[in-house]
Amino acid sequence: MRPLLAALALLAACSDPEIALTNATSLICPKPGALPFRMMSSGYRTSINRTIATDGPRVKDEASDTIGNPGGKIASVYLADDQAPSAGPVDYRGAKARTALENGAAATPLEGENVSLWYFADTGWTSLGRSKTDANGTYDVPDTGLVAPNGAPVYAMLEADGSCAEHFNYLFPAGSKVVVTDIDGTLTHDDGELLLQLGDVTHVPKMMGAADKLLQAWAAKGYPIVYLTARPHKYRVESRGWLEGIGFPAGPLITQNGGKTADVYKTLWMQRMIQTFGWNVVAAYGNADTDITAYENAGIAKNQTFIVGDLPDPRGAVAIPNFDFTQHIASYVATQPANH
Repeated sequence: MRPLLAALALLAACSDPEIALTNATSLICPKPGALPFRMMSSGYRTSINRTIATDGPRVKDEASDTIGNPGGKIASVYLADDQAPSAGPVDYRGAKARTALENGAAATPLEGENVSLWYFADTGWTSLGRSKTDANGTYDVPDTGLVAPNGAPVYAMLEADGSCAEHFNYLFPAGSKVVVTDIDGTLTHDDGELLLQLGDVTHVPKMMGAADKLLQAWAAKGYPIVYLTARPHKYRVESRGWLEGIGFPAGPLITQNGGKTADVYKTLWMQRMIQTFGWNVVAAYGNADTDITAYENAGIAKNQTFIVGDLPDPRGAVAIPNFDFTQHIASYVATQPANH
């Protein structure tokens, strides 16, 4: 009996979250497993939330990206459409929600749950702040005192189950040269791939020919990539997961608040990038008439506007034929100067 009791005691000790810390310097979201730090709480605060998570194990978290100028004006992807970017602290905002595996179009919020922000630097892991989700599952930590370096994740931890979502900051000085791209029908093979992904959590959207190589070629030359999609915020987890899983370069993911048509919403963000932040968009990729309109409204030259797919009239923009970027990479991207 004593050897059995001793074994049970050892097993309990090994499963104690106060002991089982890892040496990880980064996390794989949304479900990282054992953690390298201790949070202030664990377990769902209500039985309702526990049931939501059990019945709907598909993670539908949101986590904001922030773009702008270092030490200057910035804009979260949640910035209201009628507001202008302004100087101030980075606001880490997001939402915690769940849904059924086969219903990615839905998102049931987790209300009243603790969310803490964590960041790893040379000195180790630091907790940046803590918030509690509201009735919409939304949390907000408006002033952590930290502006993380470009592409360095700030993790929003749902303390209930140790799951996470990544916040990113991408701040470039005025005059920076960037590449902007749509996602659906531009990086994915067609607009229907997202619907398939939403209906089946295991579906990996089919990619437009050489789309990954296209953006990797730009990134290798030193050009930041900005992902500007008309997808709403509730599809951030599917969008970020697919981009990272395929191997697209890291970059800000701009999703929309809702209420604006795609061309109006994209025009708004293109003007923020160009007029407010002073960035130079050297190439803009899309597949739809709304993309052409937005890029035109923002003043992007037609010979720097590239349209892939089967749009019958690219309206003077450069057409990318055969649903494939291979030829364009060799004939155009390869000839562009380095931006290091």
